[in-house]
Amino acid sequence: MMSDVRASIDIGSNSVLLLVADVSHGKLKEIAKRSEITQLGKDLDKNKAFHPDSMKATYEAIKSYAEDCDKHGVPREKIIATATEAARVAANAPEFFKKIEDELKVHINIITSEAEAYFSTKGILFDSKFESEVITIMDIGGASTELIKVNTKSFQILETISMPIGAVRSSQWLHDDLFVQNLQKVFLDYRTSIDKFQTKELFCVAGTVTSLGNMHLQRKEFEEDEVHGLKLKVEDIDNLFKKYSNSTPDQFLELFPFLQKRSQSIRGGLHLVYHLAHRLLVKEITISTYGLRFGTLLEGKIKKEFLHGK
Repeated sequence: MMSDVRASIDIGSNSVLLLVADVSHGKLKEIAKRSEITQLGKDLDKNKAFHPDSMKATYEAIKSYAEDCDKHGVPREKIIATATEAARVAANAPEFFKKIEDELKVHINIITSEAEAYFSTKGILFDSKFESEVITIMDIGGASTELIKVNTKSFQILETISMPIGAVRSSQWLHDDLFVQNLQKVFLDYRTSIDKFQTKELFCVAGTVTSLGNMHLQRKEFEEDEVHGLKLKVEDIDNLFKKYSNSTPDQFLELFPFLQKRSQSIRGGLHLVYHLAHRLLVKEITISTYGLRFGTLLEGKIKKEFLHGK
């Protein structure tokens, strides 16, 4: 069987991620993987549009990723690029993504929250073993958080919600002293839905929780092999919150250089994980480094029904 090298780009509200892998023979072999913090969701609630600096950083990241794909023999028109919550909200998203397609020849699919849940689930189920037939997954992005209940045997998504809270938004709320009231409003708006996701064990993907796992291990550099599959007790989350809930970006960066630009949003992410874990009555969190970009790459295409606004 010939190799099947694919590439996916996940354009989130905080980071832009690249994955190039061979998915032939029923397996996934990573070839290249990159991450850049571009903060596309910066000031999104105030401006309802992408910030110019964030657009520039995102454009440069995608340009560099496209060049990587060239080197690995993946045609740019075959790159599976997706954008999530920030792109669904920003008024200038269509214009910005058209510029990228015109100039870089990379087509970007703005996907629905349901598609986010589907692809994150597909990624996490690919490389994990589960004792329970039904599990709950949490995917914290920069601007939104997805909660997903899934049957691990049938791969049937049983329940899913997308809440307008994420690490970038939470960090802005903390800066503006609006975190408590905004979080309470979200919990009130989704009170009946959230109760359906209460669970002792929560499976988590995306950069916020993988970063917190690395912080728990007290690593200066990101140790993916140690973080993937790592289990954190709720007491571990409590200890991280107690130690770092009031830390500044500079303090985070000094203690944990691997955070790089994520130091700007990790405080908001920490507050969010702490409050969500307690709201969901969680006792233990299991971390997976396999998320949306793995799911889209494994799927190999974006169905029309997964596109926002279609």
